[in-house]
Amino acid sequence: MVSENQAKRQDSHRGGGQPGLKLYVRDVRDALGRKRGFVVRSWATVKDAKDAIQQITQIPVGSQRLYFGPLLTSGKELPNHRSLLDAGIYRSGETLLLDISNSNQHVEGNATTASMSSLRINSNDICVSTSLLSSTPRPLRYTIQMARQALALGIKPELVMDGSGGSYFIHDSRKNKIAVFKPSDEEPYAENNPRGYVPQPGLVPAALREGIAPGEACIREVAAFLLDHNGFADVPMTTLAEARHAAFSTNGRGLKVSEGGASIGAHSIFGSSGDLPKSAQDVKKVGSFQEFVRAEASMDDISPSKLSVDQVHKIAILDIRLLNADRNSANLLCRRLPDNSLQLVPIDHGYCLRAMCDVSWMDWCWLDWPQLKEPMSEKFQKYIRKLDIEADARILRERLNISEEAIDYLRASTSILKAGVEAGLTLYDIAVMCCRNDNLAEKPSMLEHLSSMASELAL
Repeated sequence: MVSENQAKRQDSHRGGGQPGLKLYVRDVRDALGRKRGFVVRSWATVKDAKDAIQQITQIPVGSQRLYFGPLLTSGKELPNHRSLLDAGIYRSGETLLLDISNSNQHVEGNATTASMSSLRINSNDICVSTSLLSSTPRPLRYTIQMARQALALGIKPELVMDGSGGSYFIHDSRKNKIAVFKPSDEEPYAENNPRGYVPQPGLVPAALREGIAPGEACIREVAAFLLDHNGFADVPMTTLAEARHAAFSTNGRGLKVSEGGASIGAHSIFGSSGDLPKSAQDVKKVGSFQEFVRAEASMDDISPSKLSVDQVHKIAILDIRLLNADRNSANLLCRRLPDNSLQLVPIDHGYCLRAMCDVSWMDWCWLDWPQLKEPMSEKFQKYIRKLDIEADARILRERLNISEEAIDYLRASTSILKAGVEAGLTLYDIAVMCCRNDNLAEKPSMLEHLSSMASELAL
């Protein structure tokens, strides 16, 4: 990592004492994702950055909460004393996320909107993250209001028994399941994972799949919903939420020693517990909030022969676009429609949009289903032709802060999908170009070869 002295030397060499970093700030409440530029020296602190932001926005330093990285998912703002270098900001062009505290005065008298995006102090609560308030559908906002009422009545979140991360059923006041909340810090190998998949001090940080750091999967859940235009693939409504409740996993509570409980929390021998919250009640969680889908079964229990061609095709189109690395039969829910047909509902999109494109045949359970070799309907071909790659890239970049590497792979996969439609290929033909097909999934796919060639040409 660049040292502070090195940064000062580089700064002086660049411009003879001129500011060394041109940074940008974006208000997370701005639906248009507009940014404003400012300059600071490369050894500046977060407080210096806030002073510069105050000069261009007139927002007092005390009302500014700055974040850097994957869209507030850490739930921890940058402290004033910290240097930008220590926060990983050492080159021009980086964007800081600005959340304005005491936001009630900035919402033009709309008390409903203000309360919808802020947690009640010292109480069990859940709310929409301010960064995605404008992107949250009205029915999902109503679902969050029902969840708030239930938490206020003492109905606690229920840990889902399945999965490798912390997922919680959220109920309404009648104890009916209405949503699933997945905190970012309870994902596999994140600091508060309740299944024992916790980071170990002194070891290389682990992840279940390369290309997504622990704590960023919840962003992909939201991205899958935002990119499922007009509900084409029936991805359930999803947004980013903040929540506080003692039932959530915090500081190794509930972990056995054999599960890594001795390496984290107040009893850890690897660090001081001085910065730990007094109790789990004080911890704010940030994660994905998805409507609960009632279904008769999953594809674990039903033969693919019972599905229509269109139902299979819509899932394949979604997964190819997002290069989903975790489409197993358990995360395809099936529900019966009034006409007695089956509808597929895709869930669990945490391993989409990675900074890798090494998807294999075993990641797509639908790859060997016979419907995939059937021609696409005119409706589906029209949908693919109308996909706006750059508009999707802007959503991922400006709304969710997803990395440019992941966005480039979205461009590549969508381009192959569009070219395949124009060439009259089936979805099976297109899919095998985007995934590894050898038995051990070791040979790079055509998409990987093309991406590698493009990277070399760009140098």
